[in-house]
Amino acid sequence: MKKLMLAIEAERPDAQSLEFGIYLAQLTGSPLTGIFLEDLPGSSPGVKFAYGSVYVESINSGKQPELTYKEKVAEENIRKFKAVCEAQGVKYQVHRDQNVPLDDLLSESRYADIIIAGPALFATEPLEAPAGMVKSLLAKAECPVIVAPHRTRPMDKVLFAFDGSPSALFAVKQFTYLFPALSGADVTVLHADEEAVFNEADKEKIYEYLTMHYSRITFKDLRGKAREELFDYCLREVNAVLVIGAYGRNWLSNLIRTSAADLVLKLNNLPVFITHW
Repeated sequence: MKKLMLAIEAERPDAQSLEFGIYLAQLTGSPLTGIFLEDLPGSSPGVKFAYGSVYVESINSGKQPELTYKEKVAEENIRKFKAVCEAQGVKYQVHRDQNVPLDDLLSESRYADIIIAGPALFATEPLEAPAGMVKSLLAKAECPVIVAPHRTRPMDKVLFAFDGSPSALFAVKQFTYLFPALSGADVTVLHADEEAVFNEADKEKIYEYLTMHYSRITFKDLRGKAREELFDYCLREVNAVLVIGAYGRNWLSNLIRTSAADLVLKLNNLPVFITHW
């Protein structure tokens, strides 16, 4: 992986998301691109900056005091971002987006390998998780998204939520391609289907695929109500990452909109990788 992006609220950056971004950059040997989303008043259309490559859409005249304050805060947080990356030996880039945050982030996703976002990115309430902006990003991003956990731990285990669909398998492949450094991790394939019974032919095929990339693989049937069982299973896990495919296209994807899925992200004990095709 090379194009690793971290979504950052320019006025109130999430220190934990930055810590997780640093961890992924070190794990994959990738530079970390900080996407500073500013949401400035009266700045659309506005100015966009990519350090090393600056371009201007338009220039606003007559800066209001609030605008000046927001820009100063953003500049200070960008300075801190650079200092943290340098201290951790991580190469970095900075993009400063000053238009509509969600539109800017979706535009950035077209040119990214993966975007990292905290679950409360632009939350309108203190306990809102996942925030509305994060849900929209998960549904519309043109690259995989990984939601950062509340605490960064080494990802020693990979949990593939799998319902036998092509989209679920696509997520397995995308994660595997993006994180070859995790080939030594323990892999658990969670059969997230209402019947909770693996089709033996599919099980054999996915096992054969996974053995080309991982050495320790187990299968787990989620009995009962699969949505609740998936949450319960994740509740007991640490040092793991949950991989889900095809947000918005089947029941496994739609679980992110259910109370159980919201709890997975609200609990926020594991990073959650989501992609769709």
